[in-house]
Amino acid sequence: MKQFFNFCAIAVFVFTVLCSCAGNPPKDERELAEKAFADAEGGKDCDRENYLAAEELLRQAREEINNKNYDKAKELFNAVKEKSDAIAKYYREHPDECMKKDGKGNGEDDGTIKEENVTSTDAADPSLDPTNPEMDFQVVHFEYNQYSVLEEDLPKIDLMAQWMMNFPERVVRIEGHADERGSNDYNLSLGEKRALEVKNKLIQAGIDSARIKIVSYGEERPVDPASNEEAWFQNRRAEFKREN
Repeated sequence: MKQFFNFCAIAVFVFTVLCSCAGNPPKDERELAEKAFADAEGGKDCDRENYLAAEELLRQAREEINNKNYDKAKELFNAVKEKSDAIAKYYREHPDECMKKDGKGNGEDDGTIKEENVTSTDAADPSLDPTNPEMDFQVVHFEYNQYSVLEEDLPKIDLMAQWMMNFPERVVRIEGHADERGSNDYNLSLGEKRALEVKNKLIQAGIDSARIKIVSYGEERPVDPASNEEAWFQNRRAEFKREN
């Protein structure tokens, strides 16, 4: 009987040790890493190598979470944050250099309206004519965990800028949204960054900032409530709304 109790005590001890080793998912580290990586996006063309390395580390960390290797995931998330913080710091200190290296229009913009894009869009749909005071408003989309507008959606911003130039009394509201992945606070912050990114592009095109309001709804207003890639893509968006 004594041996039985000793065996039980050892079994309980081993179980306790194993559970303590498993730990809990590193929620705080993950949120900090995800936020830091999003903040580093503006400097990805300054330090492409480290940005891609941080992206790969983030992928590995998420995989370790799925495998319940929480200690390893925590280590990887901390590495992501360290690399991302360094990229963001360099971007803040050398913005001109980063803009010169940016080949996608995310940092460098000459403030001109791309007339050929506006014309082709209008020809496809007369309701998008920027001379129409009730022109249909646009939606732009984003990659996962990013706040740079997709390149193919940039003509939509050009179109809105042209419309606002034609009707200088109009004020617009840009609503930023995120998909359901991530915490509420993180998605609210990401939605705000997306709305602000669109606002900045309108300002670069010559629109007075006072005419552009922004708001973030995070994950709270999905256009598609499903949990799949197609729905998530539709929900990662910024919408233009008329204020007057």
